[in-house]
Amino acid sequence: MYDGKQVLRIENKFKQKDLYNVGVEMKDRKGTGNYDKERKKFNVEYVSMSERNLYQEVKQTLKNRNIEYLNKPNTNLLNGVTFTSGCEFFEALGMKFIDSGRVYQTGNKKGQIVKVPYIKSKEDIPQAVTYFFDSCMDYLKEFVGEENIILAQIHYDEDTPHLQAYFLPIVNEVNRKCYVKDKNGNVVKEETKNKKGEITLVPKLLRDNNGKIVYEKVKGKFLNNDQFWKDKGGQNSYAKLQDSFNKFITERGFNLDRGNIGSHVEHKTKLEYEIEENKAELEALKQEKRDTIQILENSKNSLVEATKSTNKEVLNPKKSIVGYNSNDIQKMIDYSKNLEQINVLQQSEIETKDMAIQKLTTENDSFKNNKELIKRDNLIKEQKSTIKNLKKENNRLSDLVNILENNIESLKIKLNKEIEKWKKLFNKMCNALDKVLKREPKEYVEDYEDLADSIINDNYDYEKNKEKEKKDYEIGI
Repeated sequence: MYDGKQVLRIENKFKQKDLYNVGVEMKDRKGTGNYDKERKKFNVEYVSMSERNLYQEVKQTLKNRNIEYLNKPNTNLLNGVTFTSGCEFFEALGMKFIDSGRVYQTGNKKGQIVKVPYIKSKEDIPQAVTYFFDSCMDYLKEFVGEENIILAQIHYDEDTPHLQAYFLPIVNEVNRKCYVKDKNGNVVKEETKNKKGEITLVPKLLRDNNGKIVYEKVKGKFLNNDQFWKDKGGQNSYAKLQDSFNKFITERGFNLDRGNIGSHVEHKTKLEYEIEENKAELEALKQEKRDTIQILENSKNSLVEATKSTNKEVLNPKKSIVGYNSNDIQKMIDYSKNLEQINVLQQSEIETKDMAIQKLTTENDSFKNNKELIKRDNLIKEQKSTIKNLKKENNRLSDLVNILENNIESLKIKLNKEIEKWKKLFNKMCNALDKVLKREPKEYVEDYEDLADSIINDNYDYEKNKEKEKKDYEIGI
Protein backbone atom coordinates (compact mmCIF):
# COMPACT_ATOMS: atom_id res chain seq x y z
CA MET A 1 0.00 0.00 0.00
CA TYR A 2 1.48 3.33 -1.09
CA ASP A 3 1.42 6.41 1.15
CA GLY A 4 0.97 8.70 -1.84
CA LYS A 5 1.71 9.41 -5.49
CA GLN A 6 5.15 10.42 -6.70
CA VAL A 7 5.12 13.92 -8.19
CA LEU A 8 8.27 15.03 -10.01
CA ARG A 9 7.74 17.73 -12.62
CA ILE A 10 10.26 19.27 -15.01
CA GLU A 11 9.90 22.52 -16.95
CA ASN A 12 12.86 23.03 -19.31
CA LYS A 13 11.96 26.11 -21.35
CA PHE A 14 12.85 29.08 -19.14
CA LYS A 15 14.28 31.79 -21.37
CA GLN A 16 15.64 35.23 -20.56
CA LYS A 17 12.15 36.82 -20.67
CA ASP A 18 10.82 34.30 -18.10
CA LEU A 19 13.47 34.76 -15.43
CA TYR A 20 12.11 38.01 -13.96
CA ASN A 21 8.72 36.46 -13.03
CA VAL A 22 10.33 33.26 -11.76
CA GLY A 23 12.66 35.27 -9.52
CA VAL A 24 9.80 37.43 -8.19
CA GLU A 25 7.74 34.36 -7.33
CA MET A 26 10.60 32.67 -5.52
CA LYS A 27 11.83 35.78 -3.70
CA ASP A 28 8.64 37.79 -3.06
CA ARG A 29 6.11 34.92 -3.33
CA LYS A 30 4.03 36.66 -6.00
CA GLY A 31 2.62 34.59 -8.81
CA THR A 32 -0.08 32.01 -9.49
CA GLY A 33 -0.06 30.12 -6.18
CA ASN A 34 -2.42 30.35 -3.20
CA TYR A 35 0.17 31.88 -0.86
CA ASP A 36 -0.41 32.03 2.89
CA LYS A 37 1.54 34.92 4.44
CA GLU A 38 1.37 33.29 7.87
CA ARG A 39 3.16 30.17 6.60
CA LYS A 40 5.69 32.00 4.39
CA LYS A 41 8.17 32.34 7.28
CA PHE A 42 8.46 28.53 7.48
CA ASN A 43 9.76 28.20 3.92
CA VAL A 44 13.30 26.80 3.67
CA GLU A 45 16.07 27.96 1.32
CA TYR A 46 18.62 25.39 0.20
CA VAL A 47 20.17 27.66 -2.44
CA SER A 48 19.51 31.42 -2.55
CA MET A 49 20.35 34.28 -4.92
CA SER A 50 23.24 36.67 -4.33
CA GLU A 51 22.41 39.01 -7.24
CA ARG A 52 19.48 41.47 -7.38
CA ASN A 53 17.39 39.28 -9.69
CA LEU A 54 17.37 35.81 -11.21
CA TYR A 55 18.58 36.89 -14.67
CA GLN A 56 21.63 38.62 -13.16
CA GLU A 57 22.23 35.53 -11.01
CA VAL A 58 22.27 33.27 -14.08
CA LYS A 59 24.36 35.69 -16.14
CA GLN A 60 26.96 36.18 -13.38
CA THR A 61 27.19 32.43 -12.71
CA LEU A 62 27.83 31.68 -16.38
CA LYS A 63 30.47 34.41 -16.49
CA ASN A 64 32.24 33.38 -13.26
CA ARG A 65 32.45 29.74 -14.37
CA ASN A 66 33.45 30.57 -17.98
CA ILE A 67 30.54 28.56 -19.36
CA GLU A 68 29.94 28.95 -23.08
CA TYR A 69 26.36 29.56 -24.22
CA LEU A 70 24.35 31.06 -27.05
CA ASN A 71 23.39 34.51 -25.81
CA LYS A 72 20.06 34.83 -27.63
CA PRO A 73 16.48 35.53 -26.44
CA ASN A 74 15.29 32.02 -27.36
CA THR A 75 18.09 30.19 -25.51
CA ASN A 76 16.79 27.90 -22.75
CA LEU A 77 18.78 29.19 -19.78
CA LEU A 78 17.17 27.37 -16.87
CA ASN A 79 15.28 24.20 -16.03
CA GLY A 80 12.75 24.05 -13.20
CA VAL A 81 11.91 21.00 -11.09
CA THR A 82 9.24 20.32 -8.44
CA PHE A 83 9.24 17.44 -5.93
CA THR A 84 6.04 16.77 -3.96
CA SER A 85 3.08 14.46 -3.40
CA GLY A 86 -0.55 14.71 -2.28
CA CYS A 87 -1.61 15.81 1.20
CA GLU A 88 -2.32 12.14 2.12
CA PHE A 89 1.42 11.42 1.79
CA PHE A 90 2.40 14.26 4.11
CA GLU A 91 -0.38 13.26 6.54
CA ALA A 92 1.17 9.77 6.60
CA LEU A 93 4.45 11.48 7.60
CA GLY A 94 2.68 13.21 10.51
CA MET A 95 1.80 16.64 9.10
CA LYS A 96 -1.62 18.10 9.97
CA PHE A 97 -3.95 19.53 7.31
CA ILE A 98 -7.14 21.57 7.60
CA ASP A 99 -9.98 22.40 5.19
CA SER A 100 -9.40 25.57 3.19
CA GLY A 101 -13.07 26.15 2.35
CA ARG A 102 -12.26 25.73 -1.35
CA VAL A 103 -12.98 22.72 -3.56
CA TYR A 104 -11.08 21.23 -6.47
CA GLN A 105 -12.71 22.25 -9.75
CA THR A 106 -10.87 19.80 -12.02
CA GLY A 107 -8.94 16.56 -12.01
CA ASN A 108 -9.40 13.35 -10.02
CA LYS A 109 -10.26 15.31 -6.87
CA LYS A 110 -12.96 17.43 -8.49
CA GLY A 111 -15.58 18.41 -5.90
CA GLN A 112 -13.37 17.48 -2.91
CA ILE A 113 -12.32 20.00 -0.26
CA VAL A 114 -8.85 21.51 -0.75
CA LYS A 115 -6.82 20.74 2.38
CA VAL A 116 -3.87 22.96 3.37
CA PRO A 117 -1.05 22.47 5.91
CA TYR A 118 -1.67 23.51 9.51
CA ILE A 119 1.60 25.15 10.55
CA LYS A 120 1.84 27.61 13.41
CA SER A 121 5.41 26.84 14.52
CA LYS A 122 8.46 24.88 13.33
CA GLU A 123 7.35 22.01 15.59
CA ASP A 124 4.34 21.51 13.27
CA ILE A 125 6.71 20.38 10.50
CA PRO A 126 7.55 16.70 11.22
CA GLN A 127 11.15 15.58 10.94
CA ALA A 128 10.05 12.97 8.40
CA VAL A 129 8.81 15.72 6.05
CA THR A 130 12.10 17.62 6.39
CA TYR A 131 14.03 14.41 5.70
CA PHE A 132 11.89 13.76 2.60
CA PHE A 133 12.76 17.14 1.09
CA ASP A 134 16.42 16.77 2.12
CA SER A 135 16.41 13.47 0.21
CA CYS A 136 14.83 15.13 -2.84
CA MET A 137 17.57 17.77 -2.73
CA ASP A 138 20.25 15.08 -2.49
CA TYR A 139 18.82 13.40 -5.57
CA LEU A 140 18.77 16.70 -7.50
CA LYS A 141 22.43 17.34 -6.64
CA GLU A 142 23.36 13.92 -8.02
CA PHE A 143 21.25 14.34 -11.14
CA VAL A 144 22.30 17.86 -12.27
CA GLY A 145 25.43 18.66 -10.22
CA GLU A 146 25.27 20.73 -7.04
CA GLU A 147 27.21 23.62 -8.62
CA ASN A 148 24.55 23.96 -11.34
CA ILE A 149 21.64 24.57 -8.94
CA ILE A 150 20.83 28.29 -8.99
CA LEU A 151 17.84 28.41 -6.66
CA ALA A 152 16.12 25.85 -4.41
CA GLN A 153 13.40 26.31 -1.77
CA ILE A 154 10.86 24.29 0.21
CA HIS A 155 7.47 26.03 0.08
CA TYR A 156 5.13 25.42 3.01
CA ASP A 157 3.02 28.51 2.23
CA GLU A 158 1.00 26.96 -0.63
CA ASP A 159 -1.72 24.31 -0.73
CA THR A 160 0.76 21.42 -0.90
CA PRO A 161 4.33 21.44 0.52
CA HIS A 162 6.88 21.06 -2.27
CA LEU A 163 10.54 21.54 -3.16
CA GLN A 164 10.96 23.92 -6.07
CA ALA A 165 14.37 24.36 -7.70
CA TYR A 166 16.01 25.80 -10.82
CA PHE A 167 19.25 24.60 -12.40
CA LEU A 168 21.53 25.24 -15.38
CA PRO A 169 21.58 22.44 -17.99
CA ILE A 170 25.40 22.17 -18.21
CA VAL A 171 27.25 19.59 -20.34
CA ASN A 172 30.94 18.80 -20.80
CA GLU A 173 30.77 17.99 -24.49
CA VAL A 174 28.74 19.26 -27.47
CA ASN A 175 28.42 18.36 -31.13
CA ARG A 176 29.12 21.32 -33.40
CA LYS A 177 28.43 21.66 -37.10
CA CYS A 178 31.46 21.72 -39.36
CA TYR A 179 31.82 24.22 -42.22
CA VAL A 180 33.61 24.15 -45.55
CA LYS A 181 36.95 26.02 -45.47
CA ASP A 182 39.22 27.26 -48.23
CA LYS A 183 42.97 26.51 -48.50
CA ASN A 184 43.73 29.42 -46.16
CA GLY A 185 41.45 28.05 -43.45
CA ASN A 186 38.69 30.63 -43.94
CA VAL A 187 35.04 29.54 -43.82
CA VAL A 188 33.44 29.49 -47.26
CA LYS A 189 30.14 31.35 -47.58
CA GLU A 190 27.30 30.66 -49.96
CA GLU A 191 24.28 32.63 -51.11
CA THR A 192 20.83 31.78 -49.73
CA LYS A 193 17.41 33.38 -49.46
CA ASN A 194 16.06 34.42 -46.08
CA LYS A 195 12.40 34.48 -45.06
CA LYS A 196 11.95 37.88 -46.69
CA GLY A 197 13.27 36.55 -50.00
CA GLU A 198 16.50 38.52 -49.67
CA ILE A 199 19.81 37.06 -50.80
CA THR A 200 22.29 36.72 -47.93
CA LEU A 201 25.65 35.06 -47.39
CA VAL A 202 25.83 32.23 -44.86
CA PRO A 203 28.63 29.80 -43.89
CA LYS A 204 28.57 26.67 -46.06
CA LEU A 205 27.93 23.48 -44.07
CA LEU A 206 30.29 20.54 -44.49
CA ARG A 207 28.44 17.39 -45.58
CA ASP A 208 29.47 13.76 -46.00
CA ASN A 209 29.00 11.59 -49.11
CA ASN A 210 25.38 10.96 -48.15
CA GLY A 211 24.63 14.66 -47.86
CA LYS A 212 24.41 14.59 -44.06
CA ILE A 213 25.85 17.45 -42.00
CA VAL A 214 29.22 16.62 -40.44
CA TYR A 215 29.60 17.29 -36.68
CA GLU A 216 32.63 17.44 -34.44
CA LYS A 217 32.79 16.81 -30.70
CA VAL A 218 34.05 19.74 -28.61
CA LYS A 219 34.93 19.38 -24.93
CA GLY A 220 34.55 22.13 -22.33
CA LYS A 221 31.75 23.68 -20.24
CA PHE A 222 28.58 24.48 -22.16
CA LEU A 223 25.02 25.51 -21.34
CA ASN A 224 23.05 23.39 -23.79
CA ASN A 225 19.53 22.25 -22.87
CA ASP A 226 19.04 19.90 -25.82
CA GLN A 227 22.36 18.14 -25.29
CA PHE A 228 21.70 17.88 -21.52
CA TRP A 229 18.50 15.88 -22.01
CA LYS A 230 20.00 13.86 -24.86
CA ASP A 231 22.72 12.79 -22.45
CA LYS A 232 20.02 11.83 -19.92
CA GLY A 233 18.27 9.53 -22.39
CA GLY A 234 16.74 11.64 -25.12
CA GLN A 235 13.05 10.81 -25.64
CA ASN A 236 13.16 8.43 -22.66
CA SER A 237 14.94 10.89 -20.36
CA TYR A 238 11.84 11.84 -18.33
CA ALA A 239 10.80 8.22 -17.84
CA LYS A 240 14.32 7.35 -16.71
CA LEU A 241 14.24 10.34 -14.37
CA GLN A 242 10.99 9.12 -12.76
CA ASP A 243 12.39 5.59 -12.42
CA SER A 244 15.70 6.64 -10.89
CA PHE A 245 14.03 9.04 -8.44
CA ASN A 246 11.53 6.39 -7.34
CA LYS A 247 14.38 3.94 -6.72
CA PHE A 248 16.36 6.62 -4.84
CA ILE A 249 13.47 7.78 -2.64
CA THR A 250 12.38 4.19 -1.89
CA GLU A 251 15.89 3.40 -0.66
CA ARG A 252 15.52 6.40 1.67
CA GLY A 253 12.48 4.71 3.23
CA PHE A 254 9.58 6.50 1.53
CA ASN A 255 6.67 4.71 -0.11
CA LEU A 256 5.56 6.57 -3.26
CA ASP A 257 3.64 5.25 -6.24
CA ARG A 258 5.72 5.69 -9.43
CA GLY A 259 2.57 5.78 -11.60
CA ASN A 260 2.07 4.18 -14.99
CA ILE A 261 5.43 3.45 -16.58
CA GLY A 262 5.54 4.63 -20.16
CA SER A 263 2.57 7.00 -19.77
CA HIS A 264 2.85 10.32 -21.53
CA VAL A 265 0.94 12.48 -19.07
CA GLU A 266 1.83 16.11 -19.63
CA HIS A 267 2.04 17.91 -16.30
CA LYS A 268 0.58 21.36 -16.12
CA THR A 269 2.44 24.39 -14.86
CA LYS A 270 0.98 26.21 -11.84
CA LEU A 271 -0.29 28.94 -14.15
CA GLU A 272 -2.03 26.42 -16.44
CA TYR A 273 -3.51 24.61 -13.43
CA GLU A 274 -4.80 27.87 -11.91
CA ILE A 275 -6.38 28.91 -15.22
CA GLU A 276 -8.11 25.51 -15.53
CA GLU A 277 -9.37 25.66 -11.95
CA ASN A 278 -10.70 29.19 -12.46
CA LYS A 279 -12.40 28.20 -15.71
CA ALA A 280 -14.15 25.30 -14.01
CA GLU A 281 -15.22 27.44 -11.02
CA LEU A 282 -16.43 30.12 -13.42
CA GLU A 283 -18.57 27.64 -15.33
CA ALA A 284 -19.99 26.25 -12.07
CA LEU A 285 -20.96 29.73 -10.90
CA LYS A 286 -22.51 30.55 -14.27
CA GLN A 287 -24.60 27.38 -14.05
CA GLU A 288 -25.68 28.30 -10.50
CA LYS A 289 -26.66 31.72 -11.76
CA ARG A 290 -28.72 30.21 -14.58
CA ASP A 291 -30.45 27.87 -12.11
CA THR A 292 -31.18 30.74 -9.70
CA ILE A 293 -32.58 32.90 -12.51
CA GLN A 294 -34.85 30.01 -13.54
CA ILE A 295 -36.12 29.64 -9.95
CA LEU A 296 -36.74 33.38 -9.82
CA GLU A 297 -38.65 33.27 -13.11
CA ASN A 298 -40.75 30.39 -11.81
CA SER A 299 -41.52 32.38 -8.65
CA LYS A 300 -42.51 35.42 -10.70
CA ASN A 301 -44.76 33.30 -12.90
CA SER A 302 -46.43 31.80 -9.84
CA LEU A 303 -47.07 35.31 -8.51
CA VAL A 304 -48.55 36.40 -11.84
CA GLU A 305 -50.83 33.35 -11.95
CA ALA A 306 -51.95 34.03 -8.39
CA THR A 307 -52.86 37.63 -9.19
CA LYS A 308 -54.69 36.57 -12.38
CA SER A 309 -56.81 33.99 -10.64
CA THR A 310 -57.69 36.34 -7.77
CA ASN A 311 -59.56 39.62 -7.84
CA LYS A 312 -57.05 42.47 -7.51
CA GLU A 313 -59.16 43.78 -4.67
CA VAL A 314 -58.30 40.66 -2.64
CA LEU A 315 -54.73 41.81 -2.16
CA ASN A 316 -55.81 45.11 -0.65
CA PRO A 317 -56.95 44.62 3.00
CA LYS A 318 -58.29 48.15 3.22
CA LYS A 319 -61.15 47.32 0.83
CA SER A 320 -64.09 45.13 1.67
CA ILE A 321 -64.09 41.90 -0.35
CA VAL A 322 -67.25 39.92 -0.94
CA GLY A 323 -66.87 36.15 -0.98
CA TYR A 324 -63.59 35.92 0.98
CA ASN A 325 -63.14 35.81 4.70
CA SER A 326 -60.39 37.76 6.43
CA ASN A 327 -58.17 34.67 6.96
CA ASP A 328 -58.10 33.87 3.23
CA ILE A 329 -57.24 37.46 2.44
CA GLN A 330 -54.42 37.50 5.02
CA LYS A 331 -52.95 34.26 3.62
CA MET A 332 -52.89 35.76 0.11
CA ILE A 333 -51.18 38.88 1.42
CA ASP A 334 -48.59 36.81 3.32
CA TYR A 335 -47.99 34.65 0.22
CA SER A 336 -47.42 37.74 -1.87
CA LYS A 337 -44.98 39.19 0.68
CA ASN A 338 -43.11 35.87 0.91
CA LEU A 339 -42.75 35.77 -2.86
CA GLU A 340 -41.44 39.30 -2.79
CA GLN A 341 -38.90 38.39 -0.07
CA ILE A 342 -37.81 35.32 -2.05
CA ASN A 343 -37.44 37.56 -5.09
CA VAL A 344 -35.22 40.00 -3.18
CA LEU A 345 -33.08 37.20 -1.70
CA GLN A 346 -32.62 35.49 -5.05
CA GLN A 347 -31.76 38.79 -6.72
CA SER A 348 -29.14 39.27 -3.99
CA GLU A 349 -27.79 35.76 -4.65
CA ILE A 350 -27.55 36.52 -8.37
CA GLU A 351 -25.70 39.76 -7.67
CA THR A 352 -23.30 37.90 -5.37
CA LYS A 353 -22.66 35.27 -8.03
CA ASP A 354 -22.24 37.99 -10.63
CA MET A 355 -19.54 39.58 -8.46
CA ALA A 356 -17.82 36.21 -8.04
CA ILE A 357 -18.05 35.54 -11.78
CA GLN A 358 -16.65 38.99 -12.52
CA LYS A 359 -13.79 38.42 -10.06
CA LEU A 360 -12.93 35.02 -11.54
CA THR A 361 -13.24 36.33 -15.08
CA THR A 362 -10.87 39.17 -14.22
CA GLU A 363 -8.40 36.79 -12.57
CA ASN A 364 -8.63 34.38 -15.49
CA ASP A 365 -8.07 37.14 -18.01
CA SER A 366 -5.20 38.35 -15.86
CA PHE A 367 -3.61 34.89 -15.99
CA LYS A 368 -4.27 34.58 -19.73
CA ASN A 369 -2.87 37.97 -20.51
CA ASN A 370 -0.21 37.57 -17.80
CA LYS A 371 -0.09 41.17 -16.68
CA GLU A 372 3.33 40.75 -15.13
CA LEU A 373 4.67 39.64 -18.50
CA ILE A 374 2.98 42.60 -20.18
CA LYS A 375 4.47 44.98 -17.62
CA ARG A 376 7.84 43.34 -18.13
CA ASP A 377 7.55 43.54 -21.91
CA ASN A 378 6.61 47.22 -21.67
CA LEU A 379 9.58 47.78 -19.39
CA ILE A 380 11.82 45.96 -21.87
CA LYS A 381 10.49 48.17 -24.68
CA GLU A 382 11.21 51.27 -22.61
CA GLN A 383 14.68 49.97 -21.82
CA LYS A 384 15.31 49.20 -25.50
CA SER A 385 14.24 52.74 -26.37
CA THR A 386 16.49 54.14 -23.64
CA ILE A 387 19.38 51.95 -24.82
CA LYS A 388 18.80 53.09 -28.40
CA ASN A 389 18.88 56.75 -27.32
CA LEU A 390 21.95 56.11 -25.19
CA LYS A 391 23.65 54.43 -28.15
CA LYS A 392 22.90 57.47 -30.28
CA GLU A 393 24.25 59.76 -27.57
CA ASN A 394 27.21 57.46 -27.14
CA ASN A 395 27.90 57.55 -30.88
CA ARG A 396 27.67 61.35 -30.83
CA LEU A 397 30.05 61.51 -27.87
CA SER A 398 32.29 58.97 -29.55
CA ASP A 399 32.47 61.15 -32.65
CA LEU A 400 33.22 64.16 -30.47
CA VAL A 401 35.95 62.25 -28.65
CA ASN A 402 37.45 61.21 -32.00
CA ILE A 403 37.47 64.84 -33.13
CA LEU A 404 39.08 65.92 -29.86
CA GLU A 405 41.63 63.12 -30.07
CA ASN A 406 42.49 64.13 -33.63
CA ASN A 407 42.81 67.77 -32.52
CA ILE A 408 44.96 66.79 -29.56
CA GLU A 409 47.17 64.69 -31.81
CA SER A 410 47.51 67.60 -34.20
CA LEU A 411 48.38 69.96 -31.31
CA LYS A 412 50.91 67.46 -29.98
CA ILE A 413 52.63 67.38 -33.38
CA LYS A 414 52.69 71.17 -33.53
CA LEU A 415 53.92 71.40 -29.94
CA ASN A 416 56.71 68.91 -30.60
CA LYS A 417 57.74 70.92 -33.63
CA GLU A 418 57.82 74.08 -31.51
CA ILE A 419 59.82 72.31 -28.82
CA GLU A 420 62.33 71.09 -31.37
CA LYS A 421 62.54 74.59 -32.80
CA TRP A 422 63.25 76.10 -29.38
CA LYS A 423 65.77 73.38 -28.61
CA LYS A 424 67.67 74.19 -31.75
CA LEU A 425 67.44 77.92 -30.98
CA PHE A 426 68.69 77.32 -27.43
CA ASN A 427 71.67 75.37 -28.75
CA LYS A 428 72.43 78.14 -31.23
CA MET A 429 72.21 80.82 -28.51
CA CYS A 430 74.49 78.81 -26.24
CA ASN A 431 77.04 78.34 -29.01
CA ALA A 432 76.81 82.05 -29.81
CA LEU A 433 77.41 83.00 -26.16
CA ASP A 434 80.39 80.69 -25.92
CA LYS A 435 81.82 82.20 -29.09
CA VAL A 436 81.29 85.79 -27.94
CA LEU A 437 82.82 85.01 -24.57
CA LYS A 438 85.58 83.03 -26.22
CA ARG A 439 85.14 80.04 -23.94
CA GLU A 440 84.69 76.33 -24.23
CA PRO A 441 81.06 75.03 -24.45
CA LYS A 442 79.63 73.99 -21.06
CA GLU A 443 78.29 70.52 -20.29
CA TYR A 444 75.27 71.42 -18.18
CA VAL A 445 72.24 73.61 -18.87
CA GLU A 446 72.59 75.10 -15.38
CA ASP A 447 75.83 76.79 -16.43
CA TYR A 448 73.98 78.74 -19.10
CA GLU A 449 71.14 79.51 -16.69
CA ASP A 450 73.64 80.97 -14.20
CA LEU A 451 75.28 82.99 -16.96
CA ALA A 452 71.91 84.31 -18.12
CA ASP A 453 70.93 85.29 -14.55
CA SER A 454 74.26 87.12 -14.05
CA ILE A 455 73.94 89.08 -17.28
CA ILE A 456 70.28 89.99 -16.58
CA ASN A 457 71.15 91.19 -13.06
CA ASP A 458 74.27 93.10 -14.24
CA ASN A 459 76.53 90.93 -12.12
CA TYR A 460 78.67 89.50 -14.88
CA ASP A 461 82.34 90.66 -15.03
CA TYR A 462 83.44 90.11 -18.60
CA GLU A 463 87.20 90.70 -17.94
CA LYS A 464 87.37 88.56 -14.84
CA ASN A 465 85.49 85.69 -16.39
CA LYS A 466 87.57 85.98 -19.52
CA GLU A 467 90.73 85.50 -17.42
CA LYS A 468 89.09 82.69 -15.47
CA GLU A 469 88.06 80.90 -18.64
CA LYS A 470 91.63 81.16 -19.90
CA LYS A 471 93.05 79.63 -16.69
CA ASP A 472 90.45 76.88 -16.74
CA TYR A 473 91.41 76.14 -20.26
CA GLU A 474 95.10 75.91 -19.37
CA ILE A 475 94.36 73.64 -16.41
CA GLY A 476 92.35 71.40 -18.68
CA ILE A 477 95.29 71.04 -21.00
